[in-house]
Parts: sequence; structure tokens; C-alpha cells
Amino acid sequence: MKTTGMVRRIDDLGRIVIPKEIRKQLMLKEGESVSFAVEHNHIVLTKFSILHKLSPTIQILLERLYSKYHNTFLLCDKRCIVVCSSDGLAKYQRRDLTKDFLLLLDQKEQHIETTMEFYGKQEQVTIYPLLCEQEIQGALIMLSHQTPYYLMDQTLLDFVKDIIEEEIESCV
Repeated sequence: MKTTGMVRRIDDLGRIVIPKEIRKQLMLKEGESVSFAVEHNHIVLTKFSILHKLSPTIQILLERLYSKYHNTFLLCDKRCIVVCSSDGLAKYQRRDLTKDFLLLLDQKEQHIETTMEFYGKQEQVTIYPLLCEQEIQGALIMLSHQTPYYLMDQTLLDFVKDIIEEEIESCV
């Protein structure tokens, strides 16, 4: 674990101010949530993502999509890949998103089809941004390996995206 050398005091209500540099690095904004964990006598703060809470349910959906289309399906928040279909677990799970990917996500398109370098390999990528209260929370991502996007059931993919968005809204 890397130390910053920054020291803060705990006030009488148990509050600690997270230094601006760290908030900026983690893209933490006022009103956002952080989760706490204890590891070997260290307090670990992590930017909270509702998608981490939904991951067991979403894992089942992604596995069903994989078994139907034989493409890799991923779910990401605005920081990293949270859940993968089983064929992508070792390669993508918990990987941080690239700046290029985040720029695509910020376009707020209904869905984005592109060929891009995705973790060292040229991939045909389809991105479905996930919205909650008009804010992007993450994305459903498909890497086309066997079934091209144009041969897929668009209604089914939209349905899965809608289910994920409804789950996000119910948890907020």
C-alpha cells in the first residue's frame, strides 16, 4: 500500500477530511458514498459503486447472454470492470477502465459500436451506458467474438440494460 504522507485529525464527531488530492484522484464528488473495510489494521476507503452490490444478480444475466451469443459480456462502473461472463473473468475482472473508454462512455449515446484497443487487443466493442437520474453509472459491454452485433437480438440486449438500470434505481 502506498502512503501519501498526508495526516488528518479525527474531530470530536469521528469525522476525517479526505484530502483534495485524493478526492481528485478517485474522482470523488460531494455527496458520493465511500465504503469502509479493514485489512491488517488498515482502514481502506473505496469509492462505492451500486454495481458492486448488484454483481451476483448481474453475473447470472451475463452468463445467460454468453451462453446464447458466445460473446464476452462485462459490466463496469465508472472506474473498473465489476462483473464478467465466465470467459472474461481472468482477463478483465477488476481491471481499471482506460481513459479512451471513459471518453466514449461520457458521450451518453444510447449504445456505441466501435473497434478499439481493449486491454491490449483490437476488439469489436458495443457499449450500453447505464443511467440513473440522467447520470452515467457505468455500462454493459459486449465484445463480439462469435456473434456480430447486427445478428443479435437488440430487444433482448435493451431488456437486459433496462433491468440493470431498474436495479440501480431501486438501490439508490
